[in-house]
Amino acid sequence: MSIKNVVLGAVVLGSVVGGGIAVDTVTAPEASAACYGSVTWTKGKNNSCGNGARHWNAIRNAPSKYGKWVGRGAISQQTACWANAVSYGMTAR
Repeated sequence: MSIKNVVLGAVVLGSVVGGGIAVDTVTAPEASAACYGSVTWTKGKNNSCGNGARHWNAIRNAPSKYGKWVGRGAISQQTACWANAVSYGMTAR
């Protein structure tokens, strides 16, 4: 399953649960999509992104929340379980 399918599924789920769709303006380049994985609502692992990767949550009616930039093999994690989170994903630099 590609990361696009995971993010698309999260947006669809978020729109069903939250009643709207949030679009995050930061997206990973297509070539970088395979360098991270194990993405959940609260964290994601940088498998091989050389310049770093970070986890994000899109929040309804609020700015998105971001985990710390992490290097290869590390996990980017949210500092809290955010209310009104409608989608999530990873971004590579």
